[in-house]
Amino acid sequence: MNKNIENIDRYLKGVVPPEHTSHQHRQQLRQEVLEEIERRQTMSVRAKSWKVAAILAVVIGAGAVSVVGVNIAKYIYMGKDDAGIHIFRSDDGQSVVTMDDAEVTDVEQTRRDLQEMKLLSEQGKKQLIGVDELLANGKLERRVFTYQYQLSDGRTMEMREADELNFLLNQKQREDWIRRKNAGSGEDLGTCEEKEFRGRVFVFKQYKRYVLGDGTEVITSVGTLKDGQ
Repeated sequence: MNKNIENIDRYLKGVVPPEHTSHQHRQQLRQEVLEEIERRQTMSVRAKSWKVAAILAVVIGAGAVSVVGVNIAKYIYMGKDDAGIHIFRSDDGQSVVTMDDAEVTDVEQTRRDLQEMKLLSEQGKKQLIGVDELLANGKLERRVFTYQYQLSDGRTMEMREADELNFLLNQKQREDWIRRKNAGSGEDLGTCEEKEFRGRVFVFKQYKRYVLGDGTEVITSVGTLKDGQ
């Protein structure tokens, strides 16, 4: 994990954040990348459909995160880390995307795909298909949306995009939670409820509870589209 952190720091040294971006924002961005490296979920590649394991964090205000910005930035390929994870970042320094080898068969094509998705996002041409939430001691720590994009060549791609981050967990707590999540030590709560986002209704069923070493309670949930939408 220390090597991964060193690599992330090396990649983020070239990032020039907006003036209002705090050290805490930079730490959060680094931790999001670290989480993706730790998670390393390899998605299957099909004839006309990709799934991309990625987090885009764009700081637009105090605690507010969105993938939509004023200007369309270009993506730069930063190479691989020691774990073989591909790193892409926007030239404005506001978003970082991580992918496994199975997801990057052609670096230049992937870079162009990310660029096209950025433009489609700016134009509002994306479909919300999934929502993940994480609560820390009963308060929303983060919410991540999964959007589907229809590319110009007919392929579809799915991208995870951070919608809200409240920085309730510090780095040590996040690393503790990631270890417990990867070890499968969460408690199933069996909760089920419906929530509406962007005009679409999602059913949340996969509730997991984790108690960290310092007593902090973390609850994660996964929302899927309600039938018929």
